[in-house]
Amino acid sequence: MKVADLTINLLRDLGVRHVFGIPGDAINDLTFALRDKDDIDFVLVRHEEAGAFAASAQAKLSGKISCCVGTAGGGAIHLLNGLYDARHDHAPVLAITGQVDSEFIGTEYHQEVDLEALFGEVAVYSRTIMDPAQAPRILKEACKAAIENNAPAHVCIPNNIAGVDCGSDAVNVATLLATLETVPSDSDLDRAAEILNGATNPVILAGIGAADAADDVIELAKRIDAPIVRTLRAKDWIDDDHEGCIGGLGLLGGKPGQDAIADCDVLCLIGADFPYMDFYPKHAKTIQIDSKLTQIGKRHDIDAPLVGTAKQSLRGLLSRVSQKDHDKNRVHWTDKAQEQRDDWAKLETSDDTPMHPARVIREIQNHAPDDAIFVVDTGTTTAWSARHLHVKKNQRLTLSSGLGTMAFAFSGAIGAQLAHPDKPVIAIAGDGAFNMMMGELLTAAKYKLPLTAVIFDNSELGFIALEQEAKGLPKHSIDFNNADMAAVAQACGCLGLRADTPADLQSALTQAMASDKPSVIQARVDPDALIMPPSVTFDQAQKFAMAKGREMFSKLR
Repeated sequence: MKVADLTINLLRDLGVRHVFGIPGDAINDLTFALRDKDDIDFVLVRHEEAGAFAASAQAKLSGKISCCVGTAGGGAIHLLNGLYDARHDHAPVLAITGQVDSEFIGTEYHQEVDLEALFGEVAVYSRTIMDPAQAPRILKEACKAAIENNAPAHVCIPNNIAGVDCGSDAVNVATLLATLETVPSDSDLDRAAEILNGATNPVILAGIGAADAADDVIELAKRIDAPIVRTLRAKDWIDDDHEGCIGGLGLLGGKPGQDAIADCDVLCLIGADFPYMDFYPKHAKTIQIDSKLTQIGKRHDIDAPLVGTAKQSLRGLLSRVSQKDHDKNRVHWTDKAQEQRDDWAKLETSDDTPMHPARVIREIQNHAPDDAIFVVDTGTTTAWSARHLHVKKNQRLTLSSGLGTMAFAFSGAIGAQLAHPDKPVIAIAGDGAFNMMMGELLTAAKYKLPLTAVIFDNSELGFIALEQEAKGLPKHSIDFNNADMAAVAQACGCLGLRADTPADLQSALTQAMASDKPSVIQARVDPDALIMPPSVTFDQAQKFAMAKGREMFSKLR
């Protein structure tokens, strides 16, 4: 069996159904090996970065390994941004790159890049197959590393190696498919339960790592009388409308979540890697549940570490904690959260034109089927989605959270739609982010993917403007002229629509959801709509006022 065939068969046996990339001389054996397969397909994207984003989105949504490929030189380099996205969001992706013939490695040959070293920082495993006999072991170790660490791994295959027989029929994948359930020690569980039983104002901060234990998280919250604050990625499984959840934390979160954590006497982190240390409580005792010891205490000092999967750890806690005889703490904070939702609803029902972004989010939510998958881009769309998009129980959401890179939404939606052909997929993107990867409209059209993309058109890099004003600087270098994206979509074989009013948007969403083509809705939104942090400090207000003053003075000149 050739190295290329062994590689593809291994991916197929691990459940990979799509390999994203662009062919090239150094990976032509690999793409040829995919040519006649019924159960695994090559997906031709227009840019390798988009392929890596698509693979990352699939891995985030499934928790299983996915794959992207790039040829020697530039093709491989283009994968990096998508792989860093996967690394920061703990998604297992195997990146396979081509390389010049092995005899030329180290000679600065045409298109030669030290890919093993280049990928060494983003990948938890990065090796080059220098002998065909190495292929089964290196490929297996790469997949094992990606799965074990929920991170990208990289295998480089020189051009003269991929098409050579490797003397192996198949790779035994039993080890790679094994289930890992880690249980904390009894003494650590006893200590954590003791802290929770003595708490008067506990709060749970739940992350994406708790998704498999949703019912247990909710049961623990009821038992200890704790509201649930979620991280942004945790919207995928618990959102503001879920029982006991009071919203997010951080600058994109809400005031109830921020205040509840500031006032708590015990904070219980479950599968969460919230990086912004200023939002952690100053004096509360802290419990952290994570399957990786390296994650515990990374952001905040921990009094009771529980090294284990969320499900096993919570079951151990639930057998030890006592039922509180009241739920006044949870009720207090859920009432505060409802007050905030009522206040935000005023923006979500605005009839202003240009449209308020919150109104656009509300219309997307209203038109989205109950099993929709939302893929959100980085920028102001992240903030509006974080606050105003309510993800229902059977809906899904993913985004570039840890890396926060632009251009994820549409490419990620391609990966999501291919993985879930029976579900509606909705990309929510800013115009700046969409412009970066607009060529992927051709990919969506080629594969007849009925996804819907809503583009927030404010003709500027809106989040960058906010960052500039937060420093007291006037907006600068962030405005641009957009193409007629609806016309571009039509030219690419998609359905293109424009929406300048809420009525336009309602009509466009109805058409898009009924279409069997990829659909793009260019929605004109108010560029002056402000995303206010949960609490505004005097320093923030002063710098913002300074920035606005400078902007006004500039217009008068």
